[in-house]
Amino acid sequence: MTTLDHGDDTTDTSSTHTVPQPRLTKLHWGQIVAISIFWFALNFHWTAIGTIILPSQIFKLVGQLHQGETLAFILVPGAFVALATNPLWGMISDRTRGRWARWGRRRPYILLGTSLNMLALIWMAVAPDIFSLLCAYVLVQLSSNMAQAPFHALLPDIVPVEQRGLTSGIMGFLSIAGSIGGVLTASLFVDASNPMSEYQRNLWLIYAIIIGVLLICMLITILTVHERPPHADSQDSGTTVEAAVSRRYPSWLSRSLLLTVGGTVLAMLIIWGLITGWNALKPGGIQLSTDVTQMILELIVAVGILRLFDFHPRRNPDFAWVLFTRLFMMMGIYTIQTFLQYYMRDVVRVAHPEEQTSNFTIVVALTSLVSAIAVGWLSDHFGRKRMVYLSGSFMAVVGLTFVLFHSLTIVLIAGAVFGLGYGAYQSVDWALVADVLPSHEHYARDMGVWNISLSIPQIVAPVLGGPLLDTFARSGQTVRGYQILFIMAIIYCVLGTVTVRYIRSVRR
Repeated sequence: MTTLDHGDDTTDTSSTHTVPQPRLTKLHWGQIVAISIFWFALNFHWTAIGTIILPSQIFKLVGQLHQGETLAFILVPGAFVALATNPLWGMISDRTRGRWARWGRRRPYILLGTSLNMLALIWMAVAPDIFSLLCAYVLVQLSSNMAQAPFHALLPDIVPVEQRGLTSGIMGFLSIAGSIGGVLTASLFVDASNPMSEYQRNLWLIYAIIIGVLLICMLITILTVHERPPHADSQDSGTTVEAAVSRRYPSWLSRSLLLTVGGTVLAMLIIWGLITGWNALKPGGIQLSTDVTQMILELIVAVGILRLFDFHPRRNPDFAWVLFTRLFMMMGIYTIQTFLQYYMRDVVRVAHPEEQTSNFTIVVALTSLVSAIAVGWLSDHFGRKRMVYLSGSFMAVVGLTFVLFHSLTIVLIAGAVFGLGYGAYQSVDWALVADVLPSHEHYARDMGVWNISLSIPQIVAPVLGGPLLDTFARSGQTVRGYQILFIMAIIYCVLGTVTVRYIRSVRR
């Protein structure tokens, strides 16, 4: 990994005492696909649930007038769990040693996390009310992140630098293929206009299919991937990985940890007190909702978690800029994706919003396939940044189209353009972060920190968008609410293309 000296006198000198980067053997196509196939299952899982199944279940339980706020009520706690557990499981995976590590530092967690995830999906399928659905969804997030953080670390663990763009392109391809499969399969079975008994039977069937896909792809990955032995990184240096890890991870009762946790709790109490006082006084009649309060407190926790897991923007500025780039790009994507089914129902006014949401997603996915592998390969030769510029521009154009036009035909054409940008970003997303990871002996932890940039948009997008849409819907200005929402998505995508310029150690 190439890094630049930015002349920061505050650099932690302990970061120089790392185990040297091991030389990795070049992989053939079959190995890369076997590693990446689990990414297909995860995207099948999350696209089916997030785009089709969960919004439909909520609509069936609470109706149209409260669907936005209820969706936020369920998504935000789940995203918060992902925020905290992704780097935690990554750190635990990095520190795994002894008998448990005979199967590797990553694969045991992929197996256990996926198994628990499948049980949680069964709970979601039979959930009779919103609270039960919330609890099941939180467990899905907890277990899925137990598998995801170690899985992401498999790739920098064993993929050589010269194949990162290609591997990222294959991951992007499989991600898109999983999205196509997930949304298409879900839309075949889930239709909120069906009677409740028929709807519930179809719901159980689609959850069973998701569980089957997770199981098969997980087995392919853990049975075919050969991890490096835990001691392999120390063979040339004479330094054990355990010693390297102990230098970088503070003990659980360290002064730094106690200060971080204490400071985070204190900040939460102060902000909570200020919000409570504001709501009691109600200046101007404005009151902060529970969802907004929860979002603010969870963002404070996010800052504490980043600090707790050794995120230092001044010491590792390129890693920080990659995280911010992904944060803004995913804010743009989730702002559109989270409310797409409701947009089809409320603004485009199609008869079967689940079906048309599926059609939109399929159009996006098909054009994404055109750009995914090609752009991943191009990024190895012409740089990662240009691909992010391209993707951000395309997605911003789509947001503008949603603001101005509400015809189904135009929306589907815009989906094709969005797909080109989405595929371009997906194909370089992992390669971009792999190029700037701060420390190779802590890949899973750092990939978990990077995934916080995926969790935060899942908290912020529904909390900002849900009440916004519901407020305008109750005032009879439904279309105006969606127009404002998509303007926000445009701003996020533009910011994502700006922040990537500051990543100095990555080629154009």
